[in-house]
Amino acid sequence: MTNRTTQRWTRGLAGLLVLSLAACGRTGGQTGDAAALIDAGWTAYRLSEFHNAARAFATARTSAESGSDTWAMATYGLATTWDLRRPGEDPKTATALYHEILATAPGSPMVPWTRLALARQQHLVPVGQEPDYAAVTQAYARLMADFPGHLAALEAFLYLQSIQLAKLEPASTRTAIARLREFAARENQEFVSPAWSLLAVGYQTLGQHEQRFEAEQRAFETTEVDPSDPFLEFAWAYWNLATIAEFEVGDFDLARRYYALLLEKYPTDIRVHGCKQALKRMDALEAKIRAEEGL
Repeated sequence: MTNRTTQRWTRGLAGLLVLSLAACGRTGGQTGDAAALIDAGWTAYRLSEFHNAARAFATARTSAESGSDTWAMATYGLATTWDLRRPGEDPKTATALYHEILATAPGSPMVPWTRLALARQQHLVPVGQEPDYAAVTQAYARLMADFPGHLAALEAFLYLQSIQLAKLEPASTRTAIARLREFAARENQEFVSPAWSLLAVGYQTLGQHEQRFEAEQRAFETTEVDPSDPFLEFAWAYWNLATIAEFEVGDFDLARRYYALLLEKYPTDIRVHGCKQALKRMDALEAKIRAEEGL
């Protein structure tokens, strides 16, 4: 997978991950202090306070009955923290905890999420390593077959399409695009934005710049906003849309719109100077064209 493809999918992944965690937090069956600890764990996780998150999940896990839904939720939270925290990640500990859920609480509502996490571990390997795509594809496909319509299965579908897009082959890219467009037209709102992000990757591979811009625009417009996220900002999205419109689509009016939004909403952003230069550049180019055409 190219760097740009990886970056785009990673952004989609980040959004999906937050949704997965939120879904876990809403699952019933929690009682008393364990419920409060699990909620506190996810709050700390979202704030990147991983030590506090791990401590809250571990305490909830200890206080819950082994094999209960509450125990499984706490164990999943602890596993996810060790799996995805940066720095200080411990994927081996995370894997052991995920497998403990499957063995100890096989009927838990956390099982689909746990299987998704294990498949994702196989998929998102460290830089320099190559995933076993056959095994990863099989893991996602089995999850979708065993839990059709489940949120974890919908997320697995998106990961499967990312594998097809990573091949950078026209045929597999067109197949993924067709599936993603159908998916975006019918599925839950929280998965629409990542689907459009993946569509943008596909259109970039095919060199279809206008379709890519539309997909990037739709991905941005359908982004689920978490008001509790302290890191939420859209400066990068405005810059991305503006530069695609300017350099790839050649639509200066659209480019100006997004450069102007960045200047208005993020006046201290590092890209402000670049926006001002871009506006001058487009004005100068249009003036030159008018002069050459005698207008």
